[in-house]
Amino acid sequence: MDMAVDPDTDDAASPSATVHVRPRRIRSLRMRLLLALSLMILVLWAVLLGIWQIFAARDQTVWDDSLRQVAVLALASLPADAEGVFAHPGQLAQAPRVMPNVEAEKDISFQIWLNGQAIVRSPSSPTTPLKPDFVDGFANEDIGGEVWRVYSIGDASSKVFVQIGKSPQQRVGGMLNGLRKAGFVTLLLLMLPGIAIWWVTRWSFAPIDTLRELIGRRKPFDLTPLPDAELPTEVRPLIESFNAQLKQLDAAVQGERRFIADAAHELRTPLAVLATHAQVALRAGSIEEKDEALLRLSAGVERSARLSEQLLDLARVDAAKSALEHARVDLSELVVLIVRDFELGARQRCQSITLETDTAIVNGDVDELGILLRNLLDNALRYSGDGGRVAVSCKHALRNRVIGVKLSIADNGPGVPSGEYARIFDRFYRVAGNRARGSGIGLSLVARIAASHMATIEIGPGLHGRGFGICVWFP
Repeated sequence: MDMAVDPDTDDAASPSATVHVRPRRIRSLRMRLLLALSLMILVLWAVLLGIWQIFAARDQTVWDDSLRQVAVLALASLPADAEGVFAHPGQLAQAPRVMPNVEAEKDISFQIWLNGQAIVRSPSSPTTPLKPDFVDGFANEDIGGEVWRVYSIGDASSKVFVQIGKSPQQRVGGMLNGLRKAGFVTLLLLMLPGIAIWWVTRWSFAPIDTLRELIGRRKPFDLTPLPDAELPTEVRPLIESFNAQLKQLDAAVQGERRFIADAAHELRTPLAVLATHAQVALRAGSIEEKDEALLRLSAGVERSARLSEQLLDLARVDAAKSALEHARVDLSELVVLIVRDFELGARQRCQSITLETDTAIVNGDVDELGILLRNLLDNALRYSGDGGRVAVSCKHALRNRVIGVKLSIADNGPGVPSGEYARIFDRFYRVAGNRARGSGIGLSLVARIAASHMATIEIGPGLHGRGFGICVWFP
């Protein structure tokens, strides 16, 4: 039983701390069904019995009919020559015959009179006539300080009379007897559905018990879907939702495993190169050799830092929030900020960046859009080489008869062969023969971010029919 202590009381300060006891809820579906149906049947029978007893107590005709039927049957069962049978010399002077205490007598009292003398009566019947006037019909008679309901009927000769009566105790006893019988029937009606409910629920939930045992035997990180063929219809949607979650979780785990493996592979070589350059610098015999080794070490550190940054961006995008949480972003303002960040590095390499923007509002995540823009500009500047040119444009445009936001970045570098277009967005893929060093992560990040923003990517030649150009269409 769960127990909750009132937080406003201090057990150390007050010995009579208030303790609230909360009853434990029934968690078994079998017991809930059994109790609910049992209570329903019990309440229904109690209401029906109560209504029957109320009507029986108020409606006197129910009792009167039973008295009349017994009296008529008793009179009809007497011999036709009752006077000749019973009227022997001295017989009527004797005491009337008292019938044995049979079960039926508990509910009624009866008397048989012949020529004004009692010849047969029940043990509970008084010695005096139940209906002294011997008039056929019903009456309420005061007998022993109690009001009896009696019925009297005589034969055609008006010599033989049968009188039937019920005392208040007999009426109450009849009601209690009816209640006992109804209670027994109710108990049977509760037991039979209870057994049926228990068996049906046990049979219906057997597949769930099997599924529970199957899950208990599973190995860690086993995210294969759960079998749902034999499950009840009401439970199957729940297992299907579990399977959908398991599928997503398995895809995420597999993605994380691939990411860790790829990241370890990609970082191993740059770190080895950095260690080599550091050793060369330490062993250099002259200042010129040391400076050259340090320059190579600095370039390696820069590439490693860029790779680490892209790996972190990739992990962040993989764990990004749902697109339902995107907000309105002015993409043109973000483009201007990103281009300014790259201008200094571009001038040092004698590169030029032209910019053409217009107010362009999109729904998206500003951090992810920043990652997309940085990777596109970084790729364009790196692969265009010294003295290269990069054109950036962000404005509204018409595509397939629908106005959207078009972000385009084009360069005049060596470009990408058309046969490689389908693979450049794969993670860690590099175009063969390209002298510019990259990690193969940038465009895969661009593709993932574009997909999360429901944007479409188009690729083709860059400036003046050469180089590489990429367009991202935002809805």
